[in-house]
Amino acid sequence: MDTSTKTRNRILKRISRIPEDKLKELDEYVTKLENESVGSNSILAYAGKWEDIDDEVFNNLTGNLISNRKKNRPRIDE
Repeated sequence: MDTSTKTRNRILKRISRIPEDKLKELDEYVTKLENESVGSNSILAYAGKWEDIDDEVFNNLTGNLISNRKKNRPRIDE
């Protein structure tokens, strides 16, 4: 059994011992953790990242995109 599975099983055993009046709080916390992990992997997590980028830097990146990619492309015969 791998470490991840062992950890999950240990957590499940601990959850079974939590008093009933704390289950709602635990559920809210787990939901928060799930949302944080899903949000960071979502493509929408990158929305607005370039909002404050300098116009000159942005134009340099986008204007030279094709030539930069050609320079960085590895050749098959190398």
